[in-house]
Amino acid sequence: MTNDAARQKVIDKIIESEEFCNSPTYVQYLKYLFESAVTGKALKETTIAVEFFKKGPDFNPAEDTIVRSHTYQLRKKLERYYFTEGKNDKCQVVIPKGHYEVRFTQRSEGITSPKYIANYIRRHYAAIIILVLVVTVAALITHTQSMRAQLDRYSIVEPDNFIWNDYIHSTLPILVVPGDHFMFDVASTEYEREFSVRDTSINSLEDLDNLRSQYPDRTITPTNEPYFPYHSIWSLPPVLSMLFSAHQHPILRKSSDIIPQILDEYNIIFVGSIKTLYTLKYTLASSHFDFEITPHRVIYAPTDSLERQVFETDLHSPGPNEDLVLALKLPGPANNTILIIASYSSLGAPEIANYLTRPETSSQLARMFQERFGSTPDYFEILFRVVGIDKTAYDTEILIFNEISGN
Repeated sequence: MTNDAARQKVIDKIIESEEFCNSPTYVQYLKYLFESAVTGKALKETTIAVEFFKKGPDFNPAEDTIVRSHTYQLRKKLERYYFTEGKNDKCQVVIPKGHYEVRFTQRSEGITSPKYIANYIRRHYAAIIILVLVVTVAALITHTQSMRAQLDRYSIVEPDNFIWNDYIHSTLPILVVPGDHFMFDVASTEYEREFSVRDTSINSLEDLDNLRSQYPDRTITPTNEPYFPYHSIWSLPPVLSMLFSAHQHPILRKSSDIIPQILDEYNIIFVGSIKTLYTLKYTLASSHFDFEITPHRVIYAPTDSLERQVFETDLHSPGPNEDLVLALKLPGPANNTILIIASYSSLGAPEIANYLTRPETSSQLARMFQERFGSTPDYFEILFRVVGIDKTAYDTEILIFNEISGN
């Protein structure tokens, strides 16, 4: 556009728009830049600062950004104008970045313009959607076939691994049981609402009944909201990865839902806190271990000895601490298998879940059983001590390992 009168009309239309009419500073600034462009004046930041913003001759652009900030905001106002009131304008006013010269450009309506593309999409909407779906489905089929081929070659543990063989080759459904802490609801007359409570000393319905007997005037009921501690959640990935690699598709159910009637229907894997064993704690009868919650104590009482070994650990703390972890592979009531990985604090169970699924450590464990017993057992009991800081383990020790006879 070479006609100055035509350019002036473009500027006048902009400064009379809603975007500019209430911004006198930017109206005057746009006029100033336009008049400078018409007269061919080369503008610099210091020139604008002195002439338009009335700064003194000692103006320092490094310390005062008034010219750059106002120019930036002017560009933004022009962008908003062309997005709204000026969206149909044929001519567009542009202030290139890094410059202060007002330029006039013709807005293209060619095939690359947003308006042309939008109109094209509206006219061919159905065909475009079908094309996109066809391409997407083809890509998904190709990706699925590639993933399936990779999974067919993928395995975390050997098929004859003595820890996991019953699960790798399981013909029974597999039930993975993350331990959830026992919680209960307490109705508050003061706040006129109900609160869900976790009390570390309340870990069963029997404990809750004892609490209710102490406070008969309070409404205390079990809650349906589960609370999964770190022990459970961070023990699941290595176990589930191992099962998925063997093309097994386990069922997940929280430990508070387990009842004795289903113990013979699945091959079961429990991961989590010793406090959350609930019904599964009765399966420990086939091992030589017992445990106490307060204090944190595990008792080993072999049947061929009158002596008991007692292992105790302090309460978990944010600093250096240790944890006791039971890893038990036990015979179930109907030729099924029950594997338990249970610890007192959040440090132990995730570490031992990884320990039992890592090829190098599970192979080391197999060699230990072979050296002591001449073979790897179908069922076993192991007590680990895990040492670490907070939830990060740095040392794992086997305190007790023993084979267990089947039914």
